[in-house]
Amino acid sequence: MPMPFRNDANDANDANDANDANDANDANSVRVSGIGAYTGQIVSPQLARALTTTRGELLRGQTDLVTKPATGAGIGAKGMARWSRDVRAQLYTFELMSGLTFDCGGKTLKDAAGQLNVTLPAPTYETTKALLTTAVEEVIAAASLRPDRMEEILTQVSVPYSYYAMVLNLQPGRHRYTYELMAAVWRFSTVAVMQFKHCFATPRPADRSPLVQPVLLTPGHGAYPAGHATQNHFVVHVLKKLLGIPAGSDQEVQLERLAKRIAHNRVVAGLHYLKDNDAGETLGVALGGYFCARSDPQGTSAQECPALTWLWEHAALEWS
Repeated sequence: MPMPFRNDANDANDANDANDANDANDANSVRVSGIGAYTGQIVSPQLARALTTTRGELLRGQTDLVTKPATGAGIGAKGMARWSRDVRAQLYTFELMSGLTFDCGGKTLKDAAGQLNVTLPAPTYETTKALLTTAVEEVIAAASLRPDRMEEILTQVSVPYSYYAMVLNLQPGRHRYTYELMAAVWRFSTVAVMQFKHCFATPRPADRSPLVQPVLLTPGHGAYPAGHATQNHFVVHVLKKLLGIPAGSDQEVQLERLAKRIAHNRVVAGLHYLKDNDAGETLGVALGGYFCARSDPQGTSAQECPALTWLWEHAALEWS
């Protein structure tokens, strides 16, 4: 997620780490063999030689060159499960990006089909010294919460799957496609929010005052809008739609509180102003509506987004 904004933290594969727990443990503990060595993540000349000598014995006397008939060209959406997660992630991102345009002058992100049209105003704390002083004072005051929030701040640097798993009882084995959908949300949200961050180019609180003293390294991009706020309100909007969570229910209240708390922790850490989170929430909700519209198997974009609709259908089945 997200956290901080960097490609490896938002990578779609992060969502599925737990799905390969056995393989990962094997790869980490057995350096000369296992999946990690076979995929090349761990260099193992011993395994390479062993596979070569084993192959020689297995193929002795074998004459059939082709054992499976041709299956025809292309497999379409029905064959999505054959591809690796990182390949599917690229398909999702492409479908979400298709038709999007960003107008830096108007601070507007929209798509040709009219499913997304969001404009963010400039941060008010940048308009006068008095408002900026007040905004910085709010950040400094929030630092008093650091002793209570430090564990949250540090563990939310990575994608906060654990927090959503706690609220929704997510389990990698039962909800593998839900995790994959969440990863698609976080990956796309980073691309979208960076357009605004680059355009506004807003200095961070620590750039304005030496009294802020952030407890995390200040990310190498602008403060406004807040990425954590964008990402978490985005994923909450999508999860509520996917799971059919009623408005006002206990689960909805908990999810909304979680998104706001994760965002506020970044203020406590000294990385954001409060107004950054307000803009991030606005953007996140807009992106959530867009994502759901593009992923709806019964929607007008179903033909344009076969990968996204495939993912949505499989994730929804996990909750049926």
